[in-house]
Amino acid sequence: MSALHAFINSAPGQFLIGGLTVAGIGFAGNNVSNKAIAGLIAAMPIGMPSSIFIDDKRVEAYAYNLLIMTFVLLAATFSNWALLKYGKMDKYKSVGISMAIFWGLGLLVVFLK
Repeated sequence: MSALHAFINSAPGQFLIGGLTVAGIGFAGNNVSNKAIAGLIAAMPIGMPSSIFIDDKRVEAYAYNLLIMTFVLLAATFSNWALLKYGKMDKYKSVGISMAIFWGLGLLVVFLK
């Protein structure tokens, strides 16, 4: 394994990748005039590239569960948008409710498996 691969697979490397991703999303959302581009960056499937951190024997099951949880994420993201648009909620409350929906549905999926 090369030094780059070793760094990427280390906790500091993973933290750096995650932090840069979140910072890039915030920057794009606030500074890019085409909000579709900001949405594209924000919707990047962080779980998919994270597959490289999963052992080869477990990566297929990980990918399947990532697929299932994508539907949970879709429901939570839809609820966030609907609460903002139609519920006229502030972003903190809508995100809080949507995150609760995500965790509620996600845990339901986990425990029903």
